[in-house]
Amino acid sequence: MQFVLVIVAALLAVALYFYVCGLLFVYVTVPGMVLGLGLGLAAGAVAGLVVTFMALFGDQGARVFTPGKVVAGKLTILRTPAAVRPDFAWPGYFVVQVWLDWWTMAERMAALLQPAWQWSWSQARRSGLFGLACWPLLLPVAVALIGVTAGAAAVAVLVLLVLGMVTGLAWIAGAAITAVLRTLDRAGQVVRRSAGNCPRCYQVSPIPVYRCAGPHRGDESGLHHDIRPGLLGVFYRRCGCGRRLPTMVLRAARSMAALCPLCGADLHSGAGAATDVRVPIFGAPSSGKTHLVMASVVGLLRQGGDVKVTLADEHSKRTYTTFAAVIDGGGSAVKTDAAHQPIAITLRMQQGKRDALVHVYDAAGEALANPELNEKFQYLDAARTLVFVLDPFAIPDVRQRYQRTFADLFRTANVSADLPEPSYQNIVTRLRQYGVRTEQKRLAFVVSKRDLVQQLPDMSGLADDPDAVRSWLIDRGADNLVASAERDFGTVRFFFVSAKDSAAGGAGPLRPFRWLLDDEPVPKPVPQQPTGHRPAHQYNRT
Repeated sequence: MQFVLVIVAALLAVALYFYVCGLLFVYVTVPGMVLGLGLGLAAGAVAGLVVTFMALFGDQGARVFTPGKVVAGKLTILRTPAAVRPDFAWPGYFVVQVWLDWWTMAERMAALLQPAWQWSWSQARRSGLFGLACWPLLLPVAVALIGVTAGAAAVAVLVLLVLGMVTGLAWIAGAAITAVLRTLDRAGQVVRRSAGNCPRCYQVSPIPVYRCAGPHRGDESGLHHDIRPGLLGVFYRRCGCGRRLPTMVLRAARSMAALCPLCGADLHSGAGAATDVRVPIFGAPSSGKTHLVMASVVGLLRQGGDVKVTLADEHSKRTYTTFAAVIDGGGSAVKTDAAHQPIAITLRMQQGKRDALVHVYDAAGEALANPELNEKFQYLDAARTLVFVLDPFAIPDVRQRYQRTFADLFRTANVSADLPEPSYQNIVTRLRQYGVRTEQKRLAFVVSKRDLVQQLPDMSGLADDPDAVRSWLIDRGADNLVASAERDFGTVRFFFVSAKDSAAGGAGPLRPFRWLLDDEPVPKPVPQQPTGHRPAHQYNRT
């Protein structure tokens, strides 16, 4: 009987427990769950927003994509040549940092919620059956904690969606703007015929390396190999030193020092944006190349007008001093040393905002004739106009007809020992071996030593007229050379000059340079031909 009473009491206790639990569930648990869920969601959302704000606008901790990581090649979507180290600059925010910030936010939310869950779980395990029996009272707490977690997770997902949409729009807009800016940058260079021309290795690059003027320490490099808009900045980029740099070659060239991307030599200021004109002079030794260059450079610098012509570097200034002394003293040019690599005389021509660099190259005739030496003269390949200088005394017909009778004149003329045609063919052959399309080039065909050759019989009336010069060359047996020049080059014009002639009024050694500059987008430092002057004839390839 006593056993039955115990069972009945137990059943009554269980029934009472479930009755009380039912009452608590209806009047306490459900309202508590609703209230706890709402408050939890709100608290979680607020906590998520605070953490998001701190992650996006505060300290990101170690998850920052620094310029050092860019240099280390960790920005894998940034494509650079294998031998070139990526630039030391901050990548655009929406390139990679935006996702690191979101991940930092998610980690901090997890770090905030993890202790609460761990404490609740440990307390539940310690309370044992008593805690399990109090489930109507503990369930609202669990739901509230779930609400906090759900609120924080909802904020994280919402932020992820917003960042994803904003990043997508930023990438679309950035790609479009980058394409437009790069196109405008390149189009501006094409119109201006701009490039970076190296005085040491003759490399011609449309994208020079630009040096940041900010402070750099240790292995931090201030060299920016590709300053164009891209992943490191669209309108501007931030160097690793903190300095803001302009993108686009045309903008960077105004304020940054340029270097050769191949050998690292310093380029002239404005390289990459200024019009770049390369003028190689070639011909046989002692044909008058150097004296022509001297007279032309001196004439360009001394000619007045609204175009400012200056020497662009110290080498050019030192060389000009020698040139001016020879021209003013009426002396002869020193023979060019074939053992030295030719260094251009560079002139800067400025008129308003227009800026141009004109590089004049004068290599020794012996070096030009030597294939092992002239293969290093890459400036020949990049020139749009070349100048071929011919010594009229070296034409076989002239030499055979007059050398004995006018021996003193021939000694004064320092006649070239080499024939003109091989000196021409050596360079044309070299150009073609390197894939240069000479038919797209222009050639100024200059017959030199006019003041001396006019002292020969029947030569005094020969004027600096292209038709007359061409006919005279053909009559003197240089018809093959004339035909080769007109076949090889797109445009050929003939000149008859003396380096000792006056450059005033359109005469003298400036005439070939005037002609070649007329086809370049540079400020014209020479006056126009006088009214009534008959237009000179030139051969144009069709």
